[in-house]
Amino acid sequence: MSTANTPSLPSWFGRAVVEGTLIVFAVVLGFLVNEWREDVADRRAAEAAMGRVVAEIEANIEALEDVVAYHEEVVERIGARLAEIEASPELAEGVLFDEFPRVLPRGVNAPGLSRFAWEHAQQHGRLNVLPYERVSEVARIYEMQAYGVESTWRQIVELMFSGPQIMSPQDLVPSLRFTQIGFTELASQERFLIGQYRRLLEEIGEAEVG
Repeated sequence: MSTANTPSLPSWFGRAVVEGTLIVFAVVLGFLVNEWREDVADRRAAEAAMGRVVAEIEANIEALEDVVAYHEEVVERIGARLAEIEASPELAEGVLFDEFPRVLPRGVNAPGLSRFAWEHAQQHGRLNVLPYERVSEVARIYEMQAYGVESTWRQIVELMFSGPQIMSPQDLVPSLRFTQIGFTELASQERFLIGQYRRLLEEIGEAEVG
């Protein structure tokens, strides 16, 4: 009775298995390293972009602080002019444009706020690697800037210089009072935005420390 011989594996088989395993491991490790490098690069890009946004916000705070006191002064100047007109027994008719040097000695004086760093960060900053709450809060502040201070300032300019009537004789009280309301709202929005900016900077600083 013959016994069948068990077929033996080729001598090179074990080495091939080991080499194949090492190759697969090296490929997987390469993918992991590349992914890690991309994550690090994305995070560095995001942090650099947010660093530029922080610098821009700090510059915007300085710009607002430069104009808000003047806009509050304009409100007071218009108030003083209205009180003077209302105390006079004569009809307060005049050319509104002629009143501007008195109540607006520095013109309207735009806040001059910037959004470039934030817009650039949205396009190239890899912000998706940062916490959603931080990015959404920055976006909210910039929307407040665009639809608050900047929008109000544009409306004031458009209404003040909307047509030739600014050069025509008219009852000054309604026009001056309307202008005063506009600058009161503008200064209030500027003060509020300064506070929101500073709160955001504090939150970003605390997140970086944490």
